[in-house]
Amino acid sequence: MDSLPLKDIFFYITAIFMVAGALLTVWVKNVLHSAIALIGTFFGSAVLYFLLSAEFVAVAQVMVYIGGVVVFIVFAILLTSKLGEKNLETSGLRKAVAAFFALAITVLAVIILRGAGSEGQTEQKDFASLAAIGEKLLSPGNNGFLLSFEAISLLLLISLIGAITIARTHKEDKSTEEK
Repeated sequence: MDSLPLKDIFFYITAIFMVAGALLTVWVKNVLHSAIALIGTFFGSAVLYFLLSAEFVAVAQVMVYIGGVVVFIVFAILLTSKLGEKNLETSGLRKAVAAFFALAITVLAVIILRGAGSEGQTEQKDFASLAAIGEKLLSPGNNGFLLSFEAISLLLLISLIGAITIARTHKEDKSTEEK
């Protein structure tokens, strides 16, 4: 019986670590602990990028998501919420609806990934180079990601405005309660 190569063993260990971190992110009731588990999941994805020889993408993953987004989330949590507050309980109906949508999205992702199985698997030597990533990211053509890049930036702007609105509403409610 042939043994697995070291790279495959490292992949499976990283995948288990990522799945555990993702599950903890969703299941933990403390929001700060959930954000820490999210950091572990993002770090695991950076390790997978290193295994795929995409060093620039791995470093960008660490800098942008762990260094920027998650730290922003942690600061937002610490500045806008009370960590000792009573946890909100969710009803069984909401859990069932959430489980249904999670299962539906998983089935849809599996169907899409099976359809994309062997299409376009031409091996490119410099697929993860800085020039190739920049060209793909800013190209408006069929193989570019300009539209999705702009959609993500718009989504981040909307979520930032929403977070500020929620934080400001809590401050206004607090000042009216004190009077």
